[in-house]
Amino acid sequence: MSGLGGPARSGRIEGWSKAPFGVRLPAMLLVALVGLAAVLREAAPFVFLGLLFAYLYTRRFGTRSTALAAVLPAAAILVWRAIPQPLADATGADCANLLAPPAIWRFLEAAVGLVALGALVWDRRASLGELGFQRGSRRVLLVALVALVLVAPISIYVATVFGRPDLGGIFFGSYQLDLSQPMALVSALVFAASNALAEELAYRGAMRTWLTPSLGITGANLAQALLFGLSHTGRDFVGVQGVIPVLVGMVIVGFVAGIITRRTRSLTIPLAIHAAADIPIFLYWACRVA
Repeated sequence: MSGLGGPARSGRIEGWSKAPFGVRLPAMLLVALVGLAAVLREAAPFVFLGLLFAYLYTRRFGTRSTALAAVLPAAAILVWRAIPQPLADATGADCANLLAPPAIWRFLEAAVGLVALGALVWDRRASLGELGFQRGSRRVLLVALVALVLVAPISIYVATVFGRPDLGGIFFGSYQLDLSQPMALVSALVFAASNALAEELAYRGAMRTWLTPSLGITGANLAQALLFGLSHTGRDFVGVQGVIPVLVGMVIVGFVAGIITRRTRSLTIPLAIHAAADIPIFLYWACRVA
C-alpha cells in the first residue's frame, strides 16, 4: 500500500501505546461508554451529553481532551440514530425520490455528525487534512474511482442475493428489491455518500487519529473498528442470522479501512468503497417490494 501515497512500512503495522496506564485507561473507558451507546440506543443521548459536558469542563481549564474529541462525533451520530427512522412509501413511490424520508433522515444524521466534527476541528485549531479528508495521490484517486465503479454493482447484486429467504436474510431479513427504476441509483448514491462521509470522518478520521496518542496506532484503529461494528448491530440492520456475523464483518471492514487510511493518509478509498457498499441500504428502505 505504500505506493498509494503513504510512507513505506516494513513488517507489521505500528504497535500499541506505550503511554502510562493512567493515560490509556480513560481512553478505553470512553470507547466502552460509546460502545454502550451503540448497543443500547436509548442510552446514546445521555452518553453524548456526558461526553460533551466533560469536554467543555476540561476546556475551562485550558485543556481540550483529545480522547474526548475522538469519540464525540460518533456519539453525536448515535444520538440521531436512536431516533426511529421514518419509512418510505410502502408502494415504492419513493424509490427514485431524492426527498424520500429515509434519505432525508440519513442526510440529517450525516449533518449532525459533520457539525459536531467541524466544531471540534475549529475548537482544537485542527484541520480536516490531519483526519484524512484530502484527495491523496493520483493513484489513490484512481483506485477509489475503480473501487466505486466495481463495488457498487457488486453490492447491489449481493444485496439481492442476501435477501433470498433460503439464505435467511443475513443483514435485513428476507426481502425483494425493485431495480426497475434507474433514477433510484441517483437517490441511493446521494444517500450513501452522505452516510459514508459522516461515518468515515467520525471513525477512520477523528476516532482513529485522536485516540492514537492514548492507545497507539493499532489500538486506536482497533477501537474505532470495534465501535464501527457495534454501531451496525441495531435491529434496523441485523437480519435473522443474528448479531455476530454482522458485527465480525463490520469490525474487519472498519479495521482494514483504518489501515488503508493510515497508509494512504487519505479517506478517499474508504469513502468510495463505503459509499458504493451503502447503495443497497437506500434500495432496501425505499425500493423494497416484498
